[in-house]
Amino acid sequence: MNTKAFLRNSAAKLLFLAGATAPQRRAAGRFSIATFHRVLPDAERQAYPLPGLAVTPEELDAFLAYFTEHFDCGALAVQHERYLSGEAPARPLLALTFDDAQLDNYRNARPVLARHRVKATFFAPVVAVERQEFLWHDRLGFALLELLRQPDAGREQLMKVLNKVGLSESGPLSLVRNVVHEAKGLSLDARLRLIEELVEVSGVPQPPEFARLMTFGELAELAADGHEIGSHSMTHCLMTECDDRALAYEVAESRRTLQARLGLPVESFCYPNGNADERTALAVAEAGYRRAVTTAWGSNGQEADPFRLRRCDMVAGYAQGSGGKLDPALVAFRMSGFYPGLK
Repeated sequence: MNTKAFLRNSAAKLLFLAGATAPQRRAAGRFSIATFHRVLPDAERQAYPLPGLAVTPEELDAFLAYFTEHFDCGALAVQHERYLSGEAPARPLLALTFDDAQLDNYRNARPVLARHRVKATFFAPVVAVERQEFLWHDRLGFALLELLRQPDAGREQLMKVLNKVGLSESGPLSLVRNVVHEAKGLSLDARLRLIEELVEVSGVPQPPEFARLMTFGELAELAADGHEIGSHSMTHCLMTECDDRALAYEVAESRRTLQARLGLPVESFCYPNGNADERTALAVAEAGYRRAVTTAWGSNGQEADPFRLRRCDMVAGYAQGSGGKLDPALVAFRMSGFYPGLK
């Protein structure tokens, strides 16, 4: 363990023992939202290009054990309405959300949620579900992985493609994470061209089966379990780069399609990549949603904009103690507002 991690863990332990990070103290009177992405067995997580977006079923089980002990847990729509009504249960309110409607949520998160008897919200990117298309960051990530597995020629091809669009492999993140992160700064057309070229030179037209999205039938089964299905836009675009017409399509058509396909109201929206501003929030409100979530870190007070709610992203690596298991002190520290670097 490096010095930074040692100091972080020590601070977390001390604050935890003093009760300073206890949810009943730090989250009292506030509304918290925990978010997950993929839920993959460890072998599949190791084969996934962005493993930081994934927890294993065992890690999810440990998170839910902590949450159900210290929070009153449920799906976003129900929990948010309870909070707005002024309800103040003994344990603070927490909503559980899963982004991107990945198949692994259905296969792996569903039974863990059932075991803990809690409901969650699953956000679906509609076009990707309809067409069973992989999201752009996954197509890009798997192409990058394949090129890195190839001999030196693969790395050389990769650098040629990146140089053409002004990207590099350097940065504080791993190569795959860094390229995906930098690609978000490209124009939509440039980003799509980059992905198509890298897919072509890598020779991997499709990611593996385990990485696919859910079908509408699988989403309907989750809804029948009592989980909420929300919109994650039509095309999983970065919404702040949309013009007004495209923005209206992304929010209104996704809600209409989901309601028609599932026969249920759709009240919650999730901004892809968390990109939101006043214009996007207004579009979501005008489309008939009651709330929307970002990736901005933190909990929410009564004054919070319901169309730009904050969430706490659950990254297993930041919550593990020296033994590699989930440490409640670190989870409490990370969600408390004391954790350095999080706002």
